[in-house]
Amino acid sequence: MRLLLLTAAATAATAAYVPGKAFDRFITIWLENQDFDKVDKNSHFADLSKQGILLTEYYGLTHPSQPNYIASVGGDYFGLNQDGFVQIPQNVSTLVDLFDTQDISWKGYFEGLPGPGFMGEGSTAFDGSGWDYVRKHNPFISYDSISMNGTRLGNLQSFKDFESDVEANTLPQYAHMSPDMLNDGHNTTLEYAANWTQSFITPLLANEQFMEKTLVLLTYDESATYPIPNRIGSLLLGGAVPKELQGTNDSTLYTHYSILSTLENNWGLPNLGRYDVGANVFDLVANKTGYVNHAPENIASVNNSLSYAGFLNTDLKLNKPIPAPNLQLIGAGGKGVDETVKSNWGEAAGDMTPYDGSGYLHDGGNGTADPNAPVYKAQAPAAEVTSTPSSTGSAPTATAGKKSRANRMVTLDINWAGVGFGVFAIAAFVF
Repeated sequence: MRLLLLTAAATAATAAYVPGKAFDRFITIWLENQDFDKVDKNSHFADLSKQGILLTEYYGLTHPSQPNYIASVGGDYFGLNQDGFVQIPQNVSTLVDLFDTQDISWKGYFEGLPGPGFMGEGSTAFDGSGWDYVRKHNPFISYDSISMNGTRLGNLQSFKDFESDVEANTLPQYAHMSPDMLNDGHNTTLEYAANWTQSFITPLLANEQFMEKTLVLLTYDESATYPIPNRIGSLLLGGAVPKELQGTNDSTLYTHYSILSTLENNWGLPNLGRYDVGANVFDLVANKTGYVNHAPENIASVNNSLSYAGFLNTDLKLNKPIPAPNLQLIGAGGKGVDETVKSNWGEAAGDMTPYDGSGYLHDGGNGTADPNAPVYKAQAPAAEVTSTPSSTGSAPTATAGKKSRANRMVTLDINWAGVGFGVFAIAAFVF
């Protein structure tokens, strides 16, 4: 079985590269659970910042970890409020479907993964030090459209496979990387994870083959402090970052949905018809493509600490069916909704949907009130954006630019007692 999966993955990885507008390869590395202010003061992170662009207004979408991961490839977290085993039906498409439209190669690399396509909840370290690989940090495996497809499943590999691909110069054009529970900082400390990260990335940044037209996003899944805005440390690194932008800041507001919109914009991909549409594109890319970013209208009231209602919400009062994508949206790639999405959801073209392409931010409120809950509307093209452009609007510069959204809003007083089962699920599923 391993041989068959590896053969399929190798075939995909050796396909010809599809040129992008700002980069030809995108690699994102995810760390765990730290507030921006603490990460920004870490010496290892500061050293890496000198070689890239610091994204000072990048936000996680909710707590705990898992919903942030699945949202980064699917354009929604569907109300998920816990880290346990979930399955998302096969008719829900992901970034992988978008890549298939242009034969863009992709993989997920997971440290400690026992074998290609492993679907278990996790694996323990050989030295008994605790969890090694965990399913909740794998953004792909919960989607049946991936886990029930043998070829796609074979693209979920280990860090050893990554090392082999680097050595053979056969890396795919997109890769998500999740270190194990020690190296990502989940079961250790900020210092431990930052030291590991610098040691891991530095040789790659010195590798000319790796660096060529490569954009690396180093980010965290979520902040550590729940009741405050979910602001996280994120860096853009790699050969796609020009010398003049190294050591600079970008204060445009981004979320994990910006990964999707940036990839769509760079390669001219169709969209998923979900929250990928309207999310800001990394300014490094937007400045090359002419894409215009905008500050969401409700930026001052969003906390992103609790999950909104949805299909995966464990609170029965907040559980609802998966919403239909908006089949009329045009995404950052300048194209409409992916044909696979249209095929799967064509009969729902008349259904109400929360996806309007506005870039409006949604969260679960404070446990009592929920002013930013998704609002269902008739499917329609996105309204023309007339709000003030985001703070950069041009190439990032080496200015202070570090004033956080948190500095201009009152920390929300979350009524944790009113959250119900969802909060207890956070504790119950943390390894």
